Amino acid sequence: MASRLSIPRLLVIAVVAALAVAGCSGSKSATSTSGMPEAFPNHSAQQIHRLIEGQTDTLSAFQARARMTVRSPRRSGTFNAEVRQSRNDSLWMRMSRFGFEGARVLVTRDSFFVHNRMENQMMVGTVDEAQSLLAAPVTAEEAFSNMLGLISPSPSVNWNVGADSLNYYLTSPSGRTTYTIDPVNWRVIRYARMSDDGDILEERMFGNFKTIDGVPIPQQVVFRNRPEKAMAMLTYESMHLDPENLSFDFNVPAGTPRVYLPTSSR
Repeated sequence: MASRLSIPRLLVIAVVAALAVAGCSGSKSATSTSGMPEAFPNHSAQQIHRLIEGQTDTLSAFQARARMTVRSPRRSGTFNAEVRQSRNDSLWMRMSRFGFEGARVLVTRDSFFVHNRMENQMMVGTVDEAQSLLAAPVTAEEAFSNMLGLISPSPSVNWNVGADSLNYYLTSPSGRTTYTIDPVNWRVIRYARMSDDGDILEERMFGNFKTIDGVPIPQQVVFRNRPEKAMAMLTYESMHLDPENLSFDFNVPAGTPRVYLPTSSR
């Protein structure tokens, strides 16, 4: 019989480290004065968007090995993670600790699964339900962009553009959303979403960039949920862009009890 037990939020946050990620606590930006574009600091928001998007629209998939660190008031820990994703299809993760596989994660176009292999339970829900619970990007395209540090300000927003000697700063008209952009790599190095009172609700930070197949990719990505006092950091150890024949094997034993996400009506 399917269970409606409470969901262990740490595991969910750990999963979303790879879904919503961004940056590194205290990590150094790849920005420097060398290689600064000649037009800096006079690019428009539309030009900044095009320069960010221009290098990445052909990427379709990746696989990587990483270390994931999670901190929250309830529990903290570090895991090994293997990640595979197709840009418009599925995200697959395998997490282990001390040589033992603890969980597998699969996010498809419309469904969200986490198999706790230690306790042989499977968390099940729709992507919309996971989005509601996690308050982080979960859909395939959003997850892909956040995993690889490819997020960019929407061209439909009338951004206020500012700059200092190193970076651009784009702020929404409401002042609730800001992007910090490194014009050397043309990458977002920090995204922040604020409350009406100016308190930070969510941060994504991207750091320690490395050029892989001609594309600048952050080697550390961090997600911070300030109200939950939760942080998840992903540090890549190896990465392969556009691999062929990705496998998304899940291998859940028959009869595995299911735990539905709290918002599910099943």
